[in-house]
Amino acid sequence: MIELNNITAGYTRENMILKGIDLSVGDNEVVAIVGQNGSGKSTLAKSIMNLVPYIDGEIIFNGEKITKKETPVVSKKGIGFFMQGGRIFPNLNIEENLIFASKDLSKKGYTERLNAIKTYFEFFNNGRMNLQASYLSGGEQHQLSLAMVLMQKPKFLILDEPSAGLSPANVKSLYNALYKIKDNEVKSILIIEQNVNAAIEFSDRVVLLQEGIIAKKEFSKNLNSSEKIDEFFFGKIN
Repeated sequence: MIELNNITAGYTRENMILKGIDLSVGDNEVVAIVGQNGSGKSTLAKSIMNLVPYIDGEIIFNGEKITKKETPVVSKKGIGFFMQGGRIFPNLNIEENLIFASKDLSKKGYTERLNAIKTYFEFFNNGRMNLQASYLSGGEQHQLSLAMVLMQKPKFLILDEPSAGLSPANVKSLYNALYKIKDNEVKSILIIEQNVNAAIEFSDRVVLLQEGIIAKKEFSKNLNSSEKIDEFFFGKIN
């Protein structure tokens, strides 16, 4: 689905954050990126969307090379991006946020997408579409932000720290929605996550990023104990 070849990214050549990243996410695959703060996880996501310029390397999405000039409109190619913290318009109500996110859709297309997305998020089903978004809980704001991303029906989804700042109950609610989305909506996902256990359970493969390079890769099913997780994070780098 997406392939990153030798991606070097940062704001200047003298201060590269990513240093030659080779990474792929296949059809019907979820890959989790984990690592300490400052390791380059969010920069990896932003470089795909050209929010942080990549200096060298290439990005291939769905068999098509995306040039640096094309990346500002990469979302129109079918990549949905949930930005860290969730981005909404707090002074608009829920429906207005969704309408803005689907401004390129027809009225029929908007209705079809809304009906599909409502099945993933419980808070849509309580008659609050006219509620100002700022009155939503933190977890609900994350879910609204994710719903806005899904309105364009992306083929590939990038999730940057979707559970950051949420209570355990809200994390559970968010991941309940993500599992439904993975099963019924977007099959290929790149998730960047500090919640290691959630990331491992949700993904097919886990990639450990350290200081802008890929230090380790492992199938999630092999990280089935706290000892194996500790070894993955803190053991010797091959």
